[in-house]
Amino acid sequence: MSDPVIENLVDRPNLVTTIAALQFAHWGALTGHDTELEYENFLKKAARSTRLPSVLVARRGPIYMGSVNLLASEMTIRPELSPWMAQLFVVESARGHGIGIRLIRALTTRAVELGFRRVHLFTSGTLPTYYAALGWKPIEEVEYLGRMRTVMAIELP
Repeated sequence: MSDPVIENLVDRPNLVTTIAALQFAHWGALTGHDTELEYENFLKKAARSTRLPSVLVARRGPIYMGSVNLLASEMTIRPELSPWMAQLFVVESARGHGIGIRLIRALTTRAVELGFRRVHLFTSGTLPTYYAALGWKPIEEVEYLGRMRTVMAIELP
């Protein structure tokens, strides 16, 4: 399997509808939006943004393989924290090939380009272990959206 190209959604706005459908089906309200159409409209805005929000897309040729969002705000109970990595998503058929890791690395590079020195995320279940192996450090455990979440951060160069 050849390496995917990772680029800003600004360069691939034709993928907005695909990303909205797949991610909203997977996360629903965890996208921060009540409907798929609201999320699609957010992605359209991101596709015109030169700062935040920023969406990075992995694709092989014309085929969407995954994406990740860099947001100014993600967790409403932690408005003082910014920016956030959110909606890391890899299509089922592409999982296990390092695409998620490549998207995370591209996101942290993008954050540095924008002048940030730290990025946050929240997650749950077994995923804190995945992120910890990539250098993310847990900050706190907090109940959010009806579930215990681990807030994590990574320090950037």
